[in-house]
Amino acid sequence: MTTRYPLSGGPDYAPVASGVVAALNASGDSDACEFSDWHVHTQVLNGMWKRVFVYDSQPVPSNQGVVSGAPLVAYSFLDVNYTVQVTEEKESASYCSGLYQPQQLIYFSDSTTGGMGLSGIFTTSAIGYTRRKWVKATDTAYNCQQTTNTTLAKLPGQYNPTFDTSGTTGSHIANLLMNCESACSRFSQSLVDY
Repeated sequence: MTTRYPLSGGPDYAPVASGVVAALNASGDSDACEFSDWHVHTQVLNGMWKRVFVYDSQPVPSNQGVVSGAPLVAYSFLDVNYTVQVTEEKESASYCSGLYQPQQLIYFSDSTTGGMGLSGIFTTSAIGYTRRKWVKATDTAYNCQQTTNTTLAKLPGQYNPTFDTSGTTGSHIANLLMNCESACSRFSQSLVDY
């Protein structure tokens, strides 16, 4: 029976990677610090919205057929004004790895049910940021800033807050992010945390 000394270095002790370590290649994006060219992507998003009411073109007739009062609301929607900015650039620096920081998107509205309500704002509380090694063959610098409008969250008839809750907000934000990608083609939806 042979006695082994795995931690103290007894007579049968031999390091597992003895003589092999020098042959390993470290990944430049994972564990080797070096001065190099890095691809840096940043993005931000800010904006506001207001609910717009669209009325039927005809006034409302009474029981006797006499026209009485203003027309009914046919539907409403959110008129959203937003500014999206995406920048990609080459940075020459010394880093030990790549980096991924999700963009934190928060919103504030006048809704009592957690929905979009009649008005509100959204803003980037932390920028979206990614960093990786620069790929010389394919990477290029990019700068896009667009301020534009889009429509979201259509609701039929008079506005009813029971159809505008925190449960429906996610799809409206996702729709907004798709519009951002149309405005700035390198906007990354997957980088947004909301």
